[in-house]
Amino acid sequence: MPTINDVLDVIVEPRYDTVLLPAAGAGLLTFFAVPLGQPGGVFIPAAAGAKTLADTNMDLAGQLPGGYNFKLLGFRAMYGWNMSTQDLQTAINGAVFTFTIGSKPFLRTPLRNIPSGNGPVGSAATINTSGWPMLSNSYSIAKKPLDLLQTQNFQVTLTWPGGAVASNTVGATCQAANGLPITIFLDGFLYRPVQ
Repeated sequence: MPTINDVLDVIVEPRYDTVLLPAAGAGLLTFFAVPLGQPGGVFIPAAAGAKTLADTNMDLAGQLPGGYNFKLLGFRAMYGWNMSTQDLQTAINGAVFTFTIGSKPFLRTPLRNIPSGNGPVGSAATINTSGWPMLSNSYSIAKKPLDLLQTQNFQVTLTWPGGAVASNTVGATCQAANGLPITIFLDGFLYRPVQ
């Protein structure tokens, strides 16, 4: 007979993480590697501050805590709403999105295939979007979802095979540095212990 300790609470809540593509440039960005409270915050007034819930909801680096599991249904990539047209054309179009569990890649695709699913819509000098702003607009794998098990390592990386790219987006709303904030969402169901 199951006990209360065998029952899991299920909520619809994405796992998300934000990393800054710096103005100085980068050839690799790794997401879900820096948890809450560690240096690397983007949406804070001072450079090099700790990550907050505005940046990530990861409690551990690259894994879910014991007792927590996640049914992954899709992916979204959100950019700072002040993303420049140049960043849209160079940084986003030239990037490769890779989702890895353990050491095995489960998805590798151009970043431009991963829509935002939120935010303002349109294209101008400083407001650009990636896909229609509806939460249902995601790179869906719902017909063949993936299970992220407790303490199982996972990550998302963005790489630029053509060489490192720099951002020219002015970061007035993030840190004290210029750069393009990129948030990756893993959409799905979080299974957690009942308390």
